[in-house]
Amino acid sequence: MIRYLLPIAAAVMAAAPAHAADLATIGCIADKIELPVRAQIAIDVERNLTETGKRHSYDPRVTAALNLAGKMCADANGWPEAAVKPAKLYALATLGWPVAQKIATERGFDTGALEDMWQSLPEEMRNQPLPQPEYETLVKGFVTDEKQQTRENAELIAECFGFLSIIQYSSYEFSQA
Repeated sequence: MIRYLLPIAAAVMAAAPAHAADLATIGCIADKIELPVRAQIAIDVERNLTETGKRHSYDPRVTAALNLAGKMCADANGWPEAAVKPAKLYALATLGWPVAQKIATERGFDTGALEDMWQSLPEEMRNQPLPQPEYETLVKGFVTDEKQQTRENAELIAECFGFLSIIQYSSYEFSQA
């Protein structure tokens, strides 16, 4: 019986990737995004963070550029298909995070302290998308100055934690693909 299974097992092992996507290559997509698309990402992130209560959106050129760069990077680096989506999310979040930091800083928030609070969460929690109640807990713990406790600031800080969350869990998912 084992004699018959060995050739099948060998064929399956040969068809499967030898290892998960190399985390050192996750920045490939962001590296391939041209300056005009980067500028559009900044515009879209700023709009998304300053227009409260609206569904976030990105210009179709952003989506198209991420898809094209994702395909190019997957081909160049031998990524499995399961690695492409987290790599695109990672690229969008890492390119948008500086804009989120700027807006939060302009509103009087210390983004270094926000990052420290994020890093204080258990790694297993940071390696997956956070449920909404966790964002609410983080915001309440971070925005302690009563003058800053507005709906707009709560949404902004939740979004900032969202960027950090996406950066963390997408890199984890990428490495597991």
